[in-house]
Order: sequence, then structure tokens, then C-alpha cells
Amino acid sequence: MRKFFVVLLVITAVLFFAQTPKKGGTLVIAYWSDPISFNPCAKIDDAGNGIYPSIFSKLVALDHNYNVIPDLAESWEISEDGLTYTFHLRKGVKWHDGQPFTSADVVWTFTQIKNHPEAPASKHFEKVVSIEAPDDYTVVIKMSDPQAPFLGFLAWYGTFIMPKHIYDTTKDGSPVDWLDNPANQKPVGTGPFKFVEWVKGDHVTLVKNPDYYMGEPYLDKIVFKIIPDENTAFQAFMAGEVDINANVSNAHIPLYQKSPDVVVQQRPAPSRYYMGFNVARRSSPFNDVKVRFATAYALNREEIFSKAIKYGSVSDGFYTPAIPWAYNPDAKAPGYDPKLAEKLLDEAGYPRGKDGYRFEAVLVYFQGQVWADMAAVIKEQLDKVGIKVKLEEYEIAAYIEKVLKAGDFDLTVLNGFQGPDPDNLKLRVGTGGDVNVMGYSNPKVDELLRKGATVSDVKERQKYYFEVQKILSQDLPFYPIGEVVVNYVHKKYVKNMPYELVGKVAINNYAKTWLDR
Repeated sequence: MRKFFVVLLVITAVLFFAQTPKKGGTLVIAYWSDPISFNPCAKIDDAGNGIYPSIFSKLVALDHNYNVIPDLAESWEISEDGLTYTFHLRKGVKWHDGQPFTSADVVWTFTQIKNHPEAPASKHFEKVVSIEAPDDYTVVIKMSDPQAPFLGFLAWYGTFIMPKHIYDTTKDGSPVDWLDNPANQKPVGTGPFKFVEWVKGDHVTLVKNPDYYMGEPYLDKIVFKIIPDENTAFQAFMAGEVDINANVSNAHIPLYQKSPDVVVQQRPAPSRYYMGFNVARRSSPFNDVKVRFATAYALNREEIFSKAIKYGSVSDGFYTPAIPWAYNPDAKAPGYDPKLAEKLLDEAGYPRGKDGYRFEAVLVYFQGQVWADMAAVIKEQLDKVGIKVKLEEYEIAAYIEKVLKAGDFDLTVLNGFQGPDPDNLKLRVGTGGDVNVMGYSNPKVDELLRKGATVSDVKERQKYYFEVQKILSQDLPFYPIGEVVVNYVHKKYVKNMPYELVGKVAINNYAKTWLDR
């Protein structure tokens, strides 16, 4: 019996120590692009958004199941009328330069966001009438009207808290434009890791923050290795040069899955692939809804999905089914019918010319195998009905300038997060929405989205969003293609990935990640 207990004790000890996180080591991540800058709130910056959570913190954040979790605010209350949000902040939090974090930093950050229309989160602050700090550890936000999605959007995009003492004034006391500050190249945050250096086109290096409020991170260092080419990223990962591949080609998923030393996790996300029509440019044929429908009938989304996207599911609706209460299953996109496409194009005044083509369209996309493959299949399918497609590929910053800002395109393929609330539709189809690349504007849609945000009852809200999707199916400013899954590919020795710590850490926060080697 004594021998049995000794064996049991040894086994228990082995299991315990096997699960005990190890301190130290450098985590190397193959990353898809340079950030635009390290001001995390000023501009749309998807590349930066994967790095920011290691440096900065938010008031509240999203975990990998898109739940709102505490971050710099440890608790909060919302008044019964939905007009007042009171946040209680953590005490003892320090900025990376040693200065104390207080409510003044939150007030300053949110005031900047509200006052800068180009900031991606600014639209979520339109109903905010005051942001106050009654003391160093309390923030009170008051609304003019109830905003049911507000808390979720505070946790989402472009709402990282920035250091007031660095951005507010210079040494002589004069104001500083937050777009023109040295900290945009050498950021100071409150997150789990401190900035060391950024060598554009090569890497971003961070070291652990021993004063992080959740405790000192296990890792000593993180290196985001900038590898835009997915094949190069694959080779670096398989050669052991990187520990996590954050630039995964779907074509490589079967190869990763066959490797005994690699973990592949695919998780559905409230994000979708779609093709946007430029409906705002009069010179574009796609300004005509009949041409948009003809184009949709010419496309076979099942083929686009199977050849380019491959993982996830085919889309046919106008919002993400990942948020089921808001998804209208009866609002459908046109199916594949090339004969009807030809008929509509003739009716729209675009007969085939002597060369067999009706008109030429420019399809713009950003770098990445999925985008290139989608564009190639779309080009091939539209060619069959007489639409000649010219393909143009850009890296992400140039794409934003050309498509989002200049509107210099006819067609574009993209995706994007559409949660944590259907109010996100304002950004994509609302007039003047930050990522409304189509230039779409419908006053009825704007009004329905406005009403949907002001009621708290889910069933009442559902009616407004269902009607929005019905109108989108009639106006067709975009063509849905596929629902996104997020690929997490890493070596088995990488433990406590953020996606494994639901409810504990935010998306892309490596505070609890460690290396078992």
C-alpha cells in the first residue's frame, strides 16, 4: 500500500510540474505586415491591431469567444435608462515609463477619439455627451440616447487607452497632434510587453513588462517577424525559425495538419469574405443596380469558395450567421445564373463588342494568397459573360489609400470583423461608414441602423436588422462569398495561446503564453 501511494505521489508531481508554466524564452511570430504606426486609435490599421494588444490595454476587451471581459476597468455599471456607464479602474497600474495610469488617461483618449472623425472608433462616440473622471479610478460616460452596442464596441477596435502625459503636451506646455508624436514610432503602453524596436519590413521586438497588472509575463520577449509572403512564412515556420505562423495560407493547412509537432486550430469568426461594388463612382458600370445583379448572377460563390477560401462555409446572406439572433435567413444573394447575367447586361446597355467584351472593370485586392486566388476565379467567371477584369494587387497600406480613401476601383474583395454587435453594419453599409468601401448610401438603412442601436430588447432590435438585410439584398452593394474561420497555427511547445484562455485574456494578448521547451 505504501508503495502504491509513493507511485501515486510521483505521478501527481509529474503531472503538476508538467503543467507548470516555464518562465523565459523568446516567442517568434511570422507576421503578415508592418503596422502603419503605433498610435493604436488614430487610423484603421489591421496589421497594427494584431500587435497592439501586447503593448496597450483597453478599458474592456474581447476574448476569443467575443465576450466582453475586464481590462483596465475591473468592473462597471450601466444605468437602467442606458444613458450612464460607470467604470471602476484597477489601481496600481503603471505605464511602461513608470508613470501611474489614472482615469485622466481614459478621459483624454476617448475625447481624442470622439473629436477625430477619422479615428475608426469615433462613430461609436457620436451619442456620448460627456466623459468625466470624478476621481483617479472612476470614469463616467453619459449618452444622449441609449446605445445598446456601446460596451461591445469599447472592447473592439481602436479603443486602446493612450498615455495622456506623453500625448497631451510637450515640455513647453503646447498641445501635440496625436498623429505627429515620437510615441507613434516608440509606443508607451500599459500592456504585458514593452516596445524595444521596429525595423520596418523586418521585425517588431517587445520585452516583458514586469509590472503588468495580471502579473509578470512568462515570456522574456516577443518578436513579430514581418513576412508578407505566405510561402516564405510557411518555410520559416516549418524550418523552426518561428513559433507561431500568423500569416497562414489555406493551401498549407493540410501540410500543417500532417505535422506531429504542429497545432492547427480553426475557429469560426463573425467575419466574412465579400466582393464590394463601387456604387458611388458614376463612371463605374456598377453604379447601376442591374449591372450589380448581372455580375452576381455571373458568379459562382461555391466555386470561388472551394478554389480560394476552402475553409469555413459559403455565404448567401447579408450579415454574419455567427451572431444568429441578428441574421436574416430569408435575405439571400442572387444564385449562379450566367444566362440571366447576359440578359441583364444587354438590358443595362452593355452589349458585347467585336472583341467579345462588354466593358472592363478593375478589381483591386491586397496581398495574400486567398485574395489573389479569389480575384483570379472572379476574373475567370466574369470573363465568360463578357466583363473583362483587370487585377491590381497592393500591400495593405497602399490598398487603404487607393480603395478606402480614394475610391479608385470598380470591384474589390475583402473581409472584416462584423461583430460583436450588428450595429457594426453602420461601418460597412452606413452612409460614410469607416469601411464602407462601396460608397453605399441609403437613408432608410441609416434610419433602421439608428433605431436598432437605441433599443435594448433583442427581439425588437432583430426586426430592424432583418429589414436592413432585406434592403441590402435588393440594393446589392456587395456580393457575399464566404464565412471566415481563423487559423491558429503554432508549435506544440507554445502553451496558453490566447484562444485557449477564454474569459481570461484578450484577443492577441500573450501575457500568459509560455514555451514548453
